[in-house]
Amino acid sequence: MKKAAMSIIAVLFVFGLFQPVQAAGETGFYDKVKVTHADGGTDQPFVKNEKLIIELGWSYKGSPPDAFTLPDVFKVSEDIQKTLTTKDGTNAGAVKVDKKTRTVNVSLSHTDSLEAGTSGSIFIPVLFNETKVKAAGSYGAAFTIGQAPPVDVKVTVVNAAGTGSMKIAAIDASTKAKMTGSVFTVVNEEGKVVASLTTNSAGEAIASNLAYGTYTVTQTAAPTGYAVPVDPWKIDINAAVVTKEVGHTKLTGLTGSLAITVVEKGTTTPIKGVEFELKSDNGLFVKTVVTDAKGKAVLTGLEYGKYTLTQTKTAEEYLVPNETWDIAIGRQTAVEKKVENQLINEYGTLSIKKTDEKSGADLKGAELSLYHYAGDQKLVAKVVTDGKGIAVFKNLVPGRYIIEETKAPDGYTRSNEKTVVTIQSGETVNLALKNTKSSPAGTTPKTKSGTLPRTGDESSMLYMFGGMIFAAGGFLLMKKRKSA
Repeated sequence: MKKAAMSIIAVLFVFGLFQPVQAAGETGFYDKVKVTHADGGTDQPFVKNEKLIIELGWSYKGSPPDAFTLPDVFKVSEDIQKTLTTKDGTNAGAVKVDKKTRTVNVSLSHTDSLEAGTSGSIFIPVLFNETKVKAAGSYGAAFTIGQAPPVDVKVTVVNAAGTGSMKIAAIDASTKAKMTGSVFTVVNEEGKVVASLTTNSAGEAIASNLAYGTYTVTQTAAPTGYAVPVDPWKIDINAAVVTKEVGHTKLTGLTGSLAITVVEKGTTTPIKGVEFELKSDNGLFVKTVVTDAKGKAVLTGLEYGKYTLTQTKTAEEYLVPNETWDIAIGRQTAVEKKVENQLINEYGTLSIKKTDEKSGADLKGAELSLYHYAGDQKLVAKVVTDGKGIAVFKNLVPGRYIIEETKAPDGYTRSNEKTVVTIQSGETVNLALKNTKSSPAGTTPKTKSGTLPRTGDESSMLYMFGGMIFAAGGFLLMKKRKSA
């Protein structure tokens, strides 16, 4: 029986029904995996916020690859769809990477003509997943790419945030001359404006200390006679300095410009960081611009026509207006547009009335000091009452304050009382305070009539002397009678 079984096994082996198990690396589509910096370098450590590249080496072995999921220590910032190319640049199919699931799918084209051994590399940009990579240390990334066991890649991470600088060089597209006065807006991946740049006499503008990542740059103004590019572009910051050269072409038709000024409502206070979108009537032209420290933003090189201006963002303590504005560009001089933004907590006012405690007369010349209630109670302002006894503190941010009299009106005693007041948004608080007259220096109260005479009075001395003589005479008379 044993001999028969061995004979059957031998026959099966000869016919190939029992195939030896091949290493997955010999049959799988992917041959290797590598994690690199954005520039292709593999030196470690990596910083937590830098953009990485996962390089997948592949070779065709006669069968299409299975989908696989990238390790969860990485995240994909956007859906990816790109061409699968061989080492010599031939189109071999397509690569898709899903942002949510991190799934990598490869589809091959013309497999009938694709020769075994054809190879290439796939480059996938990723970031560290901050929910998994929370602290500095060493992390393992297991790639299940058809090899057994999975390929484990070790990455060392440091907490320091990688930062770099963006340098923009503006030049004439034809002559290569350096361009002064080109204005650019830089926005990070969260949509926040991080820099507003203007090129200097060397045609350069630099934004420093930018966290590693992808930034969108929009040109909003160009030197006179030059066109402003319509489309923005993206720049990856992944090194100490990343330079972008921007060529300028000359205008061929009539153009105008738009100058926007943004101030706080009811004041001349400029507001920095206010964003606007300018869109042409046909929707083909869209530009975003942001105000500088002077509350100003300029768009140049605008073709004649009608546009719509919309404010999209403002500073934290202000409200974004709901309205939009129609802008007509029809002259070469700048069209000016002034926009007011209202405070979320609008200012309040404190009005104080000073009167005489007894007569109710208005008191002029009382100095009143207003202090913040919280913290170190810093002085806000000092105001002196006018001829009607009134002192007004304007443009007060809502909150609690302390009011104190620091100088009394002439002829009155200064009040030591400190009063706490609460200022509400858009309201006026009216406060009535009184003063008491001070006594004239060097005076003494008058005595009432009918009181005893004061010591030293002349008439009282005479009365006292007469009384003493009368008493002595009476004493001598009594003594004489006794002796008789």
